[in-house]
Amino acid sequence: MKEFIRKNSELIVKLVVHQIGLTVFGFLLNSCASVSGNENLGIIFGLFSAAFYWFLIYILLWEIGTKDKIRIEAGRMKKDVFKGAKVALVAAIPNLVLTLISTVGYLAIDRSVMVDGKFTSPEWAANLYSIAQIIGIFINSMYTGIGEYFGITVMPYFLFLATLPAILVTGLGYYLGTKEKFGIFTGAR
Repeated sequence: MKEFIRKNSELIVKLVVHQIGLTVFGFLLNSCASVSGNENLGIIFGLFSAAFYWFLIYILLWEIGTKDKIRIEAGRMKKDVFKGAKVALVAAIPNLVLTLISTVGYLAIDRSVMVDGKFTSPEWAANLYSIAQIIGIFINSMYTGIGEYFGITVMPYFLFLATLPAILVTGLGYYLGTKEKFGIFTGAR
C-alpha cells in the first residue's frame, strides 16, 4: 500500500485539491441559498455543486486511465481496474476518519439527557460528535445543500454518504479511461 501511495501521490494530492476547491464553491453556493431562505434553491445549488465536483474528478481520472492504457498495452504497467477507486479511497481518508470519530461520538451520547433540545451527555461524546460533524460538513460543502434538503446532515452517516460518490465516480472514470470510452470533449467514443 505504501508503494501505491508513493506512486500515485501526485494524483491523490490533485483529488484533495479538487475537493478543497469544490468545498469553497459548495460553501459559497450553500451560503447564498441559506441567505435567500429558498429551500428549493438549496437543493438546486447542492445538486449543481455535487455534479460539478463529480465531473471534475471523472475527467481527471479518465485522462489518467487513457494514459495508463498506453503503458498497460506496452507492458510497462500492470493492469489495475480498481486504481481510480483506490486512489480516491486514499484521498478520502480524512473524510473516513471524521466519519469514524463522528460515529463514535454519536453512539456514545446518552439520548435520555437533553438540554435546550440538544443531547449533551456525556460532554466528551457530544463534543467529539459536534466537532467531527462541523469539520466534515464543511469539507463536504458540495453536498450540504442535498443533505440539508433531506435532513441528514446531522447524522454521522452523512459524511460516509458524501464520500461514496467520489470513490465510485473516480473508479468509473479511470476504468472507462482505460477502455477509452465515454470521454468528455475528447472525441473519444
